[in-house]
Amino acid sequence: MAEKLTLTHERVDDIPLLIGLAQRLHLPEVLDCHLGNHGLHQGLSNGWLATVWLAYILSEGDHRKSSVGDWAWRHRRTLERLVGQPIRRVEFNDDRLGIVLRRLSRTAAWEALEADLWQSTLVVYEIEVTGVRLDSTTTYGYHTPTEDGVMQHGHSKDHRPDLPQLNQLKLMAAAAEPSGHLLACDVHPGQAADDPLYLPLLVRVRQMLARSGLLYVGDCKMAALATRADIVAHGDYYLVPVPLTGETAEQVEVWIGAVVEGQQSVTLIWEEGCLLGGGYEFERLLSAEVNGERVEWTERVQVVRSLALAQKQSQQLEQRLAKAEAALRALTPPPGRGKRQYRDEAALQTAVAQVLERYGVIGLLPVTWQREEQTITRYVGRGRGGPNRPTRTEVRGRYVITAVQRAEAAIERQKHYLGWRIQVTNLPEASMSLPQAVVHYRRGWCLERDFHLVKDRPVGISPLYVHRDDQIIGLTRLLTLALRFLTLIETQVRRGLAQADETLTGLYEGQPKRTTDRPTGVRLLKACARAEITLTQIEMDDQVSWHITPLSSLLEQVLAYLGLSASLYQRLAENSS
Repeated sequence: MAEKLTLTHERVDDIPLLIGLAQRLHLPEVLDCHLGNHGLHQGLSNGWLATVWLAYILSEGDHRKSSVGDWAWRHRRTLERLVGQPIRRVEFNDDRLGIVLRRLSRTAAWEALEADLWQSTLVVYEIEVTGVRLDSTTTYGYHTPTEDGVMQHGHSKDHRPDLPQLNQLKLMAAAAEPSGHLLACDVHPGQAADDPLYLPLLVRVRQMLARSGLLYVGDCKMAALATRADIVAHGDYYLVPVPLTGETAEQVEVWIGAVVEGQQSVTLIWEEGCLLGGGYEFERLLSAEVNGERVEWTERVQVVRSLALAQKQSQQLEQRLAKAEAALRALTPPPGRGKRQYRDEAALQTAVAQVLERYGVIGLLPVTWQREEQTITRYVGRGRGGPNRPTRTEVRGRYVITAVQRAEAAIERQKHYLGWRIQVTNLPEASMSLPQAVVHYRRGWCLERDFHLVKDRPVGISPLYVHRDDQIIGLTRLLTLALRFLTLIETQVRRGLAQADETLTGLYEGQPKRTTDRPTGVRLLKACARAEITLTQIEMDDQVSWHITPLSSLLEQVLAYLGLSASLYQRLAENSS
């Protein structure tokens, strides 16, 4: 009798790596500690449900609840071996995942969870923290705003001028410099102003790091006097650009004019042999009240000009000048049907002023005009004309723009005032010079890159496919945990490559020999997927055995840099009856 051979295949890919990393960080235990479980809860705990869901998000690039159950069932052999518990068909249904999100939406539990996760991460991995970068971003969904809901109309931060108002929420985040590893994040309604969101996050970050003397860097919304005073009061430092409003707006022209008029010398600012620009600084005394106590400190005001920004703004000025000149000449077209004529000089003068103001070129385009008169002879009364019929003469006038000139001296002077930025810090000059402060702020890509990662695949926060507020908040927080995994994989592999003075190959599709010592987390996970590591069940009569695809040298390197063992994969194929 012929023997019957049955083969059952199950793709493994990066699932053991992701689950193994979560176990090394004690993520399931941390989640269970703060999310808790109902007394009658059966099957996988909420901590394990969230952990496996994170693995699904990063492996599949999809955060929808509806797809997790089928994926987990297709990979149940792999998951059961990694989790050490049986996987039921109902384990990842919508209700159970909804409970996870509802518990993640509780602010007190979430803040404690973030603090414990940071500590457990530090126990396993060395993450350098030279400073903290703070910023906010927005994400959107197809929701109907409610009065107290988290999804509200607000200005998009995704560079979409065609969609100025979206149903969105705001994510306020703090990341460790230089790695960009996320420390903490808060979720706010989309219409919330940024300025008051910094202080609560600063309080949490200080408690997590338990250190003083750190440098906090943010954009101009962090430059509120109350925020700067709070940072000083806690023995820390700040570096922020200040908005050109209020008192600064009144003084900035004097500060820049000192350089333009040759009264103030500047320090050239270089980065890796490239001239960035120049600037100077001066000190001023500030004081403010923090928690009922007066705080005084010395602040360094840095007046800096970027050559690249000045060039860009000069080009924009030239474009505005060209558009304004065309608009001015179009004010007085030749007479004709539908062509408006200005017969009142005051009306033309007002129209010219409006055009100059609209394009921001007041004083840069002198305009001259003149009055043109036309004499028209008409017969008096109705009927046909004749030699003896009386006539009357009408004089009709209109104003015509005769010239639009460029005030070259004024334009050139205006260009000297372009490209400037004012930034302030309370760091001593001995700790960070003016050029160093400028370069440090310019290198603040780490948190911006986190925002790009959280919005792109595999995390893909935009759009959010849940509707209830607790689900929206919980899912947003879950996706920030996925972002932490992604950046942790990236930074640790890069650190390992740097220490071993090695490079990785095989990360780039179509370029098998291309090497890199700075791989991204996304490319590392994609390389795991391309390896098509497969777990195969071989069933012949009553005998069952398992086989797994041998690991590539690339995956073995990545596992080693993350402090994980290849047995995460190999033990999946341990034979059992």
